[in-house]
Amino acid sequence: METRALKWWGWGWEDRSRPIEGYPVAWQYLVQRLKIDPHVHRTVPTLDSVRIPPSLLSPDELSELEKLVGEGNVSAEHRDRVVHAVGRGYKDLVRLREGTLLRAPDAVLFPEDGDAIAAVLEFARRRRYAVVPFGGGTTVVGGVEPLADGTYAATLTLDLRRMHRVREIDEGSGLARAEAGIRGPILEEALQAKGLTLGHFPQSWEFSTLGGWIATRAAGGLSNRYGRIDDLVVGLRLIAPARVIVVRALPGRDHGPDLAQLVLGSEGTLGVVTEATVRVHPLPPARRFASRLFRSFEDGLTAVRSMARDEALPDMTYLSDEEETRFVAAEAGIGPEGGAGFAGLGLRVLGTRGYSLQQGSLLLMEFEGSPSRVAHRQERALAHAAESASLGAGPAERWYAERFETPYVRDSLMDHGILIDTVETAASWSRLLDVYRKGGKALQEALWENGGAGLVLCHVSHVYPDGASLYFTFFGKAIEGREVAQWEAVKDAVTHAFIDAGGALSHHHGIGADHAPYLGKVVGEDGLLVLRALKRELDPEGIMNPGKLVVGAG
Repeated sequence: METRALKWWGWGWEDRSRPIEGYPVAWQYLVQRLKIDPHVHRTVPTLDSVRIPPSLLSPDELSELEKLVGEGNVSAEHRDRVVHAVGRGYKDLVRLREGTLLRAPDAVLFPEDGDAIAAVLEFARRRRYAVVPFGGGTTVVGGVEPLADGTYAATLTLDLRRMHRVREIDEGSGLARAEAGIRGPILEEALQAKGLTLGHFPQSWEFSTLGGWIATRAAGGLSNRYGRIDDLVVGLRLIAPARVIVVRALPGRDHGPDLAQLVLGSEGTLGVVTEATVRVHPLPPARRFASRLFRSFEDGLTAVRSMARDEALPDMTYLSDEEETRFVAAEAGIGPEGGAGFAGLGLRVLGTRGYSLQQGSLLLMEFEGSPSRVAHRQERALAHAAESASLGAGPAERWYAERFETPYVRDSLMDHGILIDTVETAASWSRLLDVYRKGGKALQEALWENGGAGLVLCHVSHVYPDGASLYFTFFGKAIEGREVAQWEAVKDAVTHAFIDAGGALSHHHGIGADHAPYLGKVVGEDGLLVLRALKRELDPEGIMNPGKLVVGAG
């Protein structure tokens, strides 16, 4: 296991950071657009000064738990309780920085096998303890925080990090079976040693886990080629308080409704995913990148839709709207006046043809596989992008190389008193532009009403024959002392806008506590009744991750 320390107050490794000052053009762009004081710098409190309620568990109760999961596998230490109290959304990090958490788990357990988990769940049923499964803790929708209403005698967090073994790699069948607590890099390292890859690379890949991907129905950046996690999972094991569900890994099965699909996206509210079998693929021997600039986001969407409907999508498709394209250019050091030297000359030539990084829409593409496949896919995709200008491979290569680094910038922005968060949705092609416009408008208006000038960026990163995702990043001036209320107002406004315009409540971030109040609007009251009935059968006492997904279940 790695001993490298993670930040308790921010994203990722403690020894890694990306100060916004390292992007001087982008930093100046934000200062001007948000009308903020660049000299503001907020400090992070010490871990010891973060206030949490005392544990509700006595030494005898902690000792009983240790008998169930093994010596050294139970902690009520301050650091462990703080780290497991929240995820890594903006609201979570604000509360950590404020130094006060209204609720934290009363103990953190580190089970080493499914038998220990089953024993803990049986114990929790008798004692009426809530149980929160915890993978990498990267949720941004309130997926792991304890319920703070006093309903339960105590809350236990089950951290699966010690369940990280690869049980089997079946090279002939292209399958791998692993425990749910394994993180992306560890799983990928084992697969690559056999010349294989899972092909699932969400932005949280370094820290998130196989079980977490399943629980949230996650999607990675190469889903056009390899599929989402629900396409990759062929078997799994779920230990619930009242039942154990085992889905055998078979290439095709007609066993009635797919039980695996009931578990996918259940967010720990039914039980604990302990292991899964997933499809794996040969490592791609070749990889190419391409970058294109369209005159408008709408032109880019037309091209991407054409690729999707002709089954000619790049393996990675990342289309930025005009505002995000300007920001990406600023990050690369290109401002409104353009760049210097040869690059600047190239941009000026493009300008004479009607293309501009200040007004256009940037499409980043990646193709991988055999050399012949890569060449064929690239030729087919670019045929649909004829009405665009080539920017070469550089921009796409740069994004691909830095895609796991971007979240670190958020910590620096928060240091400067900036509200920075993301929201995402999906819609059919016929509704996509309407959802995009109404979602963007709702964000801008809510930011203005709750703090002043805002900046809203958007991109498409997951594309289907019938529609696509929309991923918004928004910035505003944080109101000191009211950051959470400010965020909640913006979040509520954009969520209503998405749903009212015909978009999804969530495309790949999940539901958690933040989206749970809205779920009935998209699945209907009868849908909620079915979900509650399923939970009652598997979790009669309602102890599994209460307050998430289906409000009032249990």
